[in-house]
Amino acid sequence: MKKKSALRYLRYKNLTNELAKYGYEYTLKKAFITYGMIVLMAAIFGLLYKLELKYIAAIGIIGFLFSPMVTIQIIKGRYHTTMFSLANSYMEQFLYSFKRNGTVLSALLETAAIFDEGMFHDILEKSIEHIQYTTDSEDPEREALNMIGEFFNCERIDNIHDFVIAAQRRGGDVSGSITLLTKNRAMWAERVSNLQKEFQLVKRNITIALVATLLICILPLYLLGGKLNISSMQLCQMSAVVLIGSCMLIYVKSDKKLCRSWIEKETNSTGIGKKYIQVRDYDEAKEAKVSKKIAVIAAVLFISGFLYFKNIVIAVVGIVVVLFFLNQHKIGHNLAKKKVAKEIEKQFPNWLMEVALLLQTDNVQVAIRKSIDNSPEVLLYALENLVDELEENPNSIEPYHRFLKEYRNPDVQSAMKILYSLSSGNAGDVTKQVEELIDRNNALMDKAEKLSQEDKIAGMKVYILLPSLLASFKLMVDMSLLLVVFLKNLNFGM
Repeated sequence: MKKKSALRYLRYKNLTNELAKYGYEYTLKKAFITYGMIVLMAAIFGLLYKLELKYIAAIGIIGFLFSPMVTIQIIKGRYHTTMFSLANSYMEQFLYSFKRNGTVLSALLETAAIFDEGMFHDILEKSIEHIQYTTDSEDPEREALNMIGEFFNCERIDNIHDFVIAAQRRGGDVSGSITLLTKNRAMWAERVSNLQKEFQLVKRNITIALVATLLICILPLYLLGGKLNISSMQLCQMSAVVLIGSCMLIYVKSDKKLCRSWIEKETNSTGIGKKYIQVRDYDEAKEAKVSKKIAVIAAVLFISGFLYFKNIVIAVVGIVVVLFFLNQHKIGHNLAKKKVAKEIEKQFPNWLMEVALLLQTDNVQVAIRKSIDNSPEVLLYALENLVDELEENPNSIEPYHRFLKEYRNPDVQSAMKILYSLSSGNAGDVTKQVEELIDRNNALMDKAEKLSQEDKIAGMKVYILLPSLLASFKLMVDMSLLLVVFLKNLNFGM
């Protein structure tokens, strides 16, 4: 799908329609206030940097181009925060109501009484009416819950819905499993709240870095005056516009990265499945031959260079490069394996949770087979192989032992042992064992999502460093101009 240009939001109608998706009414009055603030901001920068009118206008135009995205991101940020709070409250109330009443309809009726106004209340009412009055559907409860699932687009809510549908069909006491799901929700809510605080801290630090950059770069215009005044020079003025425009761009880009949904499903487009295949099918002997060929070519080139130039540096560099090429296949394999192992650590708990919920109605082998449809890319090939092995040896423990064994992840191996116990009928109380599986998975998911959050925060911190590079650029230009002016004045004085 072709990505639409952000410039389309310069049209008032397009911007209004986009903001309406997030429940915000953008009026002409609000638009005039926004553009008035842009003019004021341009005037303030113009006065501070002693800019000519044309350069003040250039800053105003840049601000005008960026203003729709800033407005959208502010409203989206509020919307995503509200949706997270709403989803968290819904999951808590719905699980509590289902635990008390035991049916989807009763749980929805009780939940609708809590959320008694707004768009979400309307969705709940439609879901309830669908269950009560639909006569031509085989599964009205599932369809009703899908309406709510589509409203949130949250994997956790979908998992809870899958669980309650299965529990209602199966019957029996599910209070233990619901307690563990509630614990999982609470841990998730705490992680997201912590991530929100981290993102706010990063945003604050980026803003401080940008403001500090703009203030520091003003100093050369005021510290030196008289004959050393450079503020009226065209290069000084143009570099100021570049600096201010770049600071705006960094703010908009970083804000876009920080403005994210806290609940929506994330699409997996990393291509990690291909890397898993690359690691799985690694042939060291074959790759070593390729490395030797490359190393021989490099050795010939460096030996020729050393004999021609008689330079010891060429020999030393050549030895290092040749050794690297001889071992590049091992280095590449180890890096790929580490990346796959980290992705498995993140994604395995999500898959395990789905299996645990499927176990409410299916046996282990059927649950694993069904889980393939929604499995993470990094686990897909290993799961297909596991299913094939279980079809050949359904009662053997070996397929469970061999699953991702090469990655030596104790959490994975421990979970697979529990699944084997359930499949072989040696687990004793099956309900208790499933609850233990969910409880163990809660800890795994907490660990995995903390790793994912660390990656997101680390990726944002680069924006804190960019303003210092801009400041260096501007100060270098100004110092160069000061030097030119100083030398000219020195010549005139002689």
